[in-house]
Amino acid sequence: MFWFIILLLVIGAGFYFYQKIISIEREIHAEQELAAAHNVPAQETEKQPAAAPQMTVFDSGSSPETVAQKRTDPTTLEKTILEEVTKQAGIKQTDLYPLFAATNKKQLQKLIKEMADNGKLKREKKSSSYLLYPV
Repeated sequence: MFWFIILLLVIGAGFYFYQKIISIEREIHAEQELAAAHNVPAQETEKQPAAAPQMTVFDSGSSPETVAQKRTDPTTLEKTILEEVTKQAGIKQTDLYPLFAATNKKQLQKLIKEMADNGKLKREKKSSSYLLYPV
């Protein structure tokens, strides 16, 4: 008999909360419809022309193609990595990733490993990352 009363209480509470949620949902929909009805005329009057997008200015010696090529060119990327490692000896490899955000992380990892294998960098394992030193 006790379990039957508990079951009835649980079912009653479930029904009560279901009805409460339905009434809250109806109130929300009514408020959204009311807000949408009041905002339609205001939105039409507030329309303004979009601002012109910023244009990148290139000097006469570089075109967009050469700038993009410099970003992806492995030799230029290799030189800039070496410059950063020389500036900050002992930098974590993971700290280099934000500096080269335009480059794919996997490509950067591969290039750093190749540079270490070729003797251009020294990599020391420290916990889950590597410390980079110039040679």
